[in-house]
Amino acid sequence: MLLVIDNKDSFTYNIVDYLKQCYTEAITVIDVDEINIEKLINMKPSAIVISPGPGTPSDYAILNEVITQFMNHVPILGVCLGFQQIITYFGGHIVKNYKPVHGHTTLITHTGKGIFKNLPKSFNVMRYHSLMADIHTFPGELTVTATNDKGIIMACEHRAFAVYGVQYHPESFLSEYGIDQIKLFIESVEAHHASKI
Repeated sequence: MLLVIDNKDSFTYNIVDYLKQCYTEAITVIDVDEINIEKLINMKPSAIVISPGPGTPSDYAILNEVITQFMNHVPILGVCLGFQQIITYFGGHIVKNYKPVHGHTTLITHTGKGIFKNLPKSFNVMRYHSLMADIHTFPGELTVTATNDKGIIMACEHRAFAVYGVQYHPESFLSEYGIDQIKLFIESVEAHHASKI
């Protein structure tokens, strides 16, 4: 079962639609306000997706508990707010974007690893965010996997665990290779599960 944490964002079910196209097992969506860590443990998710949402990571302390409990057990993907939550969890800072972007595409360049494996070196993605990861306090436990032409961090992954984050919205129809990135995340979920058998 794949668990999607809904941070009350209109894009959440677009992500779920993409996941359903790539994942044959059950997908459960839970509202962030209904999270109980003990309940989540008993659900035994095979992976967790942290959705976009309003506000800042400091508004979602419960998500830090989720990351603590599951990061070394199952793959985690954070989208937009979820990406920012991962950054702050590992000690980085989130700061105001140079210019808030809501419904803008940007060209990103990536490392070709993780959820970018075998994808074109650069492609366009859709952004909706007024905050961004501070490059000067970027956590050492994470590695930057994509940036845009302004040097803004657009994606990251953990150096040891299957924890991935994207600042943009791969589920937007204006994001290129969004479904491919979701497929690559699902591949990491399946590989992680296979390694435990």
